Amino acid sequence: MSSLEQLSGYAIGVVLVVSILMSGCHRLETMVRLFVIQSFGLILILLFAGLINNNSGTITFCAITFLAKCILIPIILLKVLENIHINRQIETYVGLPTSMLICCILTAFIFEAIPNIGIEKEIHVLSSGLLSSSISMIIIGLFIMMTRKKAFAQILGLYVMENGIFALTINTIFEMPHIVEMGIFLDLLIGALVMGVWVYRIKQSFETINVEDNEEAKRIG
Repeated sequence: MSSLEQLSGYAIGVVLVVSILMSGCHRLETMVRLFVIQSFGLILILLFAGLINNNSGTITFCAITFLAKCILIPIILLKVLENIHINRQIETYVGLPTSMLICCILTAFIFEAIPNIGIEKEIHVLSSGLLSSSISMIIIGLFIMMTRKKAFAQILGLYVMENGIFALTINTIFEMPHIVEMGIFLDLLIGALVMGVWVYRIKQSFETINVEDNEEAKRIG
């Protein structure tokens, strides 16, 4: 195994640990910062993948990804969080320690099952570790969306899922036209803006972004 592959393995481990930590966050700002760390780890994996594949466009693509995922999207999310003036504590249907335990169990199951299936060769990922981590991130993101009461936290769960899909397709990215790559990140930025406006409007209309409280208000109304 080359040094680049070893570094890629370390980065995959960090990204996975950060994903599990996001499932146990107590505050929304911390969750956004962990999203930045997770995204930066994915950028490193992408960079290592490009160097391993001798792809000259990797640095440019990494720079675009860094701008979108580590700067623009977090700025938009933090700005929205600042403007809606809500309690920054995360409210859940499942306790945070229990959430982390469930995510750890799901991750362990996925890491045990994927190598036995042997599908990493079918979809051409760098390794079974990257494939397992990608699927784990998608499941963790879905779990966050399902168990968080506030719409803002659910949005972050959606972005965790997106990062998992991004990791799953790292190898195929090198075969995509640059115009398609730019379109993907434009969609992400527009999505962040739209979801920011959506959360802000919910706050104006209902005085809360707690999904459970809004459902109760509808029933009373």
